[in-house]
Amino acid sequence: MDTYAKKFSGSKAVARYQAKLANRIDRIRHQLELAILLRHATGRVFDCTIGIGRFVRTLPNVTSYEGSDLSPEFVDYVRRMFPEVRCYEGNLLDGIAEPDDAYDCVICLRSLSAIGHLDKILGEMVRIAAPGGLVILDYGRKPITLNLNCEQITVDGANAEAAIAQLSADVVEVARCDALLTRAKRSARLFRVLTGKAGRFIPDRVLRAIETCAAYFFWERQIVVLRKRISSLV
Repeated sequence: MDTYAKKFSGSKAVARYQAKLANRIDRIRHQLELAILLRHATGRVFDCTIGIGRFVRTLPNVTSYEGSDLSPEFVDYVRRMFPEVRCYEGNLLDGIAEPDDAYDCVICLRSLSAIGHLDKILGEMVRIAAPGGLVILDYGRKPITLNLNCEQITVDGANAEAAIAQLSADVVEVARCDALLTRAKRSARLFRVLTGKAGRFIPDRVLRAIETCAAYFFWERQIVVLRKRISSLV
């Protein structure tokens, strides 16, 4: 986790993350994630890795948006940009400093793959969700070793299905994602085509539709929506 966190730390952390999300491919990936949250996120929301607050003020059925992040730079940015959001520094490996049964929806996207320790973190996410509330997370299809900041780290190394099976929660939806778009991002030639002048002839809605269809077969990541059981005895 420390290796991954260092990538978005320091004085330019926010600018680096904004640059990461600025290209067309990541913008479309964000739109697909947002579409899932729009279907499910309501009421009081807690975002376990709030980042730069990319979902804040985008979910009309959400009454309050709160969260934490390991990066102090991200937390400071969110506080400045969204003064209505309660946000603080927090390490998920130390637990979540929130009371039981407090939130209608608990989110953690694009983080658990690198953090790992799913049993502990998912248990905490379910704990702070209200009975009948939702927990939304994502995880990759298979372990991958990456060279990050001159260190090799393994992402998606934990058994997500086994961790989820132990929770007092039931699966509501599984959305497969990151199929052709992530492959295009790894190919310098395709990335230049889709993000350059030639790419403007393919509308975003067409790329979203192609990605949605391709994800059924070629997915690399799943977004899982869980509903906390009303009674832990059920």
